[in-house]
Amino acid sequence: MTSTKFRTGLIAAVIAILSLGFIAPASAAPKGEKIVFLTEFVSEETTLNTLPGGYTYGWNYLTSGTKIAGKTGKVQFLGVVNYTDGSGPFGGFVTVTLDNGSVLGLAVDGQGLSLSSGSGTADARFGGSIKVISGTGDFKGAKGMGTMTGSRASDLGSPVAMKFNLTLKK
Repeated sequence: MTSTKFRTGLIAAVIAILSLGFIAPASAAPKGEKIVFLTEFVSEETTLNTLPGGYTYGWNYLTSGTKIAGKTGKVQFLGVVNYTDGSGPFGGFVTVTLDNGSVLGLAVDGQGLSLSSGSGTADARFGGSIKVISGTGDFKGAKGMGTMTGSRASDLGSPVAMKFNLTLKK
């Protein structure tokens, strides 16, 4: 098996496991408020660099509207990528701001996998872990963790559909 095929298979396996959530005994499962929200991120600004060998790295500022427990708000994602042939690690920070002024800060760490042929970044899938930083208002004193999964149909910088699954403890 070539190293590219092995890496692609490994990344796909990691994404599949992350999309199932954290695997832990029931006694170790975090107890708290479960929050799930969906976004359709749009890239507002980006700085990406491409080097020979299929390397793409840089940052992307994405925004979206969302709804959490019937409350509307906005989501900002300041992300960084370090891709080889369209796949690899990403990370960053997500800020959820509800219309009532409540703020929730999240740190994300994940992997992206481009299913496009060649070194493109289209037809990508994402999976990652989330750590709650803290919050205000409805999220005051929040702690917790979760997962995120998503996809992008076109190249890096195009809209990204994401699903966030969190367990919040206060």
